Amino acid sequence: MAAFVSTPVVAYTTTSAWIAAPAIGSGDFAWLEVAKNEGDVRVVASFRGDRLILRSAGKTTPIVHQECAEPPCNTVQAPVTGADGSFAYAVAFPGTGGFVANVSAAGASNVVAEDRSEPSEITEPHLVATSAAAVMWAEDNQIITAPNVGGTGVVLVTAEQAGGEITSLAAGPAGVAWSAKTVAGGTLIGYRSAVGALSVRAAEPDRKVATLYSVALADDGTVVAIRRTTAKGRQQVTLTAWDLAGVARPLVASAAFGKGEPFEATRPSVAGTRAAVRLRGGKGGTRDELWIADLATGRTARVTAVERSTARLTDPSFGAGRLVWAKDELSSRGRLLRARVYSAAVRP
Repeated sequence: MAAFVSTPVVAYTTTSAWIAAPAIGSGDFAWLEVAKNEGDVRVVASFRGDRLILRSAGKTTPIVHQECAEPPCNTVQAPVTGADGSFAYAVAFPGTGGFVANVSAAGASNVVAEDRSEPSEITEPHLVATSAAAVMWAEDNQIITAPNVGGTGVVLVTAEQAGGEITSLAAGPAGVAWSAKTVAGGTLIGYRSAVGALSVRAAEPDRKVATLYSVALADDGTVVAIRRTTAKGRQQVTLTAWDLAGVARPLVASAAFGKGEPFEATRPSVAGTRAAVRLRGGKGGTRDELWIADLATGRTARVTAVERSTARLTDPSFGAGRLVWAKDELSSRGRLLRARVYSAAVRP
């Protein structure tokens, strides 16, 4: 751990709610919560909840708090951090409406765009990404952008150009990247550069062999994503980088674990030349582990690990020179005991 981050500190603790998807801006934290009795261990690895919480200057403020009518609680999409330290997120009230929004460090939430779907078709929040002063989101398998203060949305990637059902989205100075399920039964990673050039960075035509999902984007245009493979009744996920020419480089892989275990998406985070990810470790994947890989040197280091029988880790997230994650501690019956947000300074 010393190779990449300093000793972590506890930034927040609760015994009343599951915590998922923490992110950090300019000294401020945002995360999702689901009430203790309305969630389970599946919440920890998800990107949605029924509460969006902001902690700034030692004060904890609910930005979105919608009572969960029926689990799973999918009211709000996980916050993502922008270059200016603000957070972008999306909200859906099934059958009613939804919106994409931005929240400042002071807790001021601004609606960027209203959901244009028919209310009856609204079931969950849009995927969101943010870069500098703009917010991007996936709607009707298009990628749309608008200023984070609101304004007319512009289509960056059409549904035809996206190549299928968009499953993840990332943005940065170099452009926009996404993963998609294709009609033919495969998966791909698409990329639109900052100057508008479109390309398919990677593709897996047969999902029975491998699938691609959960993209992140480095400043130089390198795409980092998860490649999941299945063989002989086992599955394994590998954090993989694709350069501008589409050449793949595996960075760090999980332990192999049972193919029949419930699928948990894992979402990497990238800052500078470093990528952080949550993976299954230990014999048979009995541990949750957080890893950092350096894209420039190829070096890797494990940040922390827990036995999944006693705790679960959220996906890590870079921001403001720090790495943040949460640990949800469990009783012997799998019930929530306590959830904590951790923060560690990133070493040069």
